[in-house]
Amino acid sequence: MSSIDTLFEANAEVLSELVGFLEQIREEDYRDISQLFGDASIGQHCRHIIEFYECLASQYDAGVICYDLRNRDERLQCDPGFALEKVQGLQEALRLPDKTLLLVQQYNGMSHSSQTTFSRELLYNMEHCVHHQAMVKLATQRLEYMLLPTDYGVARSTREYRNSAGK
Repeated sequence: MSSIDTLFEANAEVLSELVGFLEQIREEDYRDISQLFGDASIGQHCRHIIEFYECLASQYDAGVICYDLRNRDERLQCDPGFALEKVQGLQEALRLPDKTLLLVQQYNGMSHSSQTTFSRELLYNMEHCVHHQAMVKLATQRLEYMLLPTDYGVARSTREYRNSAGK
């Protein structure tokens, strides 16, 4: 299996975990503002994950990736069923050849750019997704009906360390 194929599989696995989460969460809990997040909801964290992946897929052809240009679609943060459809579509939309990209970000009114690759951005999005899944897991601990895997929101490197250390 090639390096890019391994990345596709790793991202598909992380997104499948998100699918499992979205299939369980009740809409009212998804939209509810969590005290853990200040003024954000679980749905807003899921929207954030999805829109980063969408940026990567939709801006790939242009060769310039700017995560600042997210849609911020409120339906994604209010409707877990809609978010679920988007995630399922992303799992195949991200199967693209590796190539050089330009990463652009706005900071303090200035545009900054850096050369990157599609595979590097897949790695970034995967870790970004896991990071937000970890926060969401904390917010759902009070929801007795949620059954998340023990490793939900745990980085791959941490999982592998735990396995090798017998933990």
